[in-house]
Amino acid sequence: PTDEGVEAEEKVRRDVDVEVNGKRFQVAMWVPESALTASAPATGGAAARARPRRAGGSGGAARAGTGSIAVPMQGTIVRVEVEVGASVAVGQVVCVLEAMKMENNVASDVAGTVAEVKVAPGQAVGAGDIAVVITPDALAP
Repeated sequence: PTDEGVEAEEKVRRDVDVEVNGKRFQVAMWVPESALTASAPATGGAAARARPRRAGGSGGAARAGTGSIAVPMQGTIVRVEVEVGASVAVGQVVCVLEAMKMENNVASDVAGTVAEVKVAPGQAVGAGDIAVVITPDALAP
C-alpha cells in the first residue's frame, strides 16, 4: 500500500540463480527499477536469459539515468564492451566486473553516446567508481 499523492517507484522482475549448500535455485525478485541501473546478471546462466520485466502490464518510458555508470562493488574489470563514440541503449552492458569469483555485467542506465571510458581490463576498482560516462541522447549535440 502507498500513501495518496506519493508515487511508488516502478518495480521490475529480476531472475537470479543462487546456490545454497551446494544446491542451485532460481529466484524471482521484484526490485525497484533504479536497483538495475548499475549491474545486470553475468552472461551464460539462466539469469542471463531472463530479461527484467516491468511490474504491471502498461509498461511506459524508462526513467532517465545519469549517464555516469558506476561499478556496484569492489572487483577487477575483466572486459570493456564499449568505446568512446559508441551508441548505447538502456541496459546495454558497458563492462564486465569480476568480484568474488563471479563476473557481473555493468549496464548503462541511459541511452546515448559514450563520452569517456575510465576503466581498462585488469584494473582494480572500488564500489561506486565511475567506469563509463555516457552523454544521454537528449543532451547529445
